[in-house]
Amino acid sequence: MTARTVILLRHAEAGPPEPGQGDIDRALTRQGRTQADQVNRWLQQHPEWRGIEVRVSPAKRTRETADRALAGWHRGEVVEDRRLWNASLDTLFDLLGERTGDLLLIGHNPGLEQLSRAWTGMLMPVSVGSAHVLTIDDDGRARAADRFQPSRDAT
Repeated sequence: MTARTVILLRHAEAGPPEPGQGDIDRALTRQGRTQADQVNRWLQQHPEWRGIEVRVSPAKRTRETADRALAGWHRGEVVEDRRLWNASLDTLFDLLGERTGDLLLIGHNPGLEQLSRAWTGMLMPVSVGSAHVLTIDDDGRARAADRFQPSRDAT
């Protein structure tokens, strides 16, 4: 068996909720849309991941991030998975245990950050619009293989 790739992508910047709007319905800001477009440009440099399985939280901001970040790059289905909404570390481990191949998760903190730390032993902040690429060996040991951080200057 070969190493498994798991990409943890935190949604891009979202605005505050409108009056009467739930947290799950918050949309991306202009800066968030720019961040998601930057993720797309980064992913375009990695054709080896184009067929990766994608799971996305049902939150509006994660779905909007997915739409922009994966546009014209991803070849495959994007599955909305309710378990990614405010997922705990245990829930993320359960979800990953069900999947055997390469996987891109588009979700939220603190779960993504906790998962990255639990697997690598390193505290690496997963800020909005950023991605961590982990390589998991056959024994379940992970290493940080790559990281993407959007530019704060771009608008």
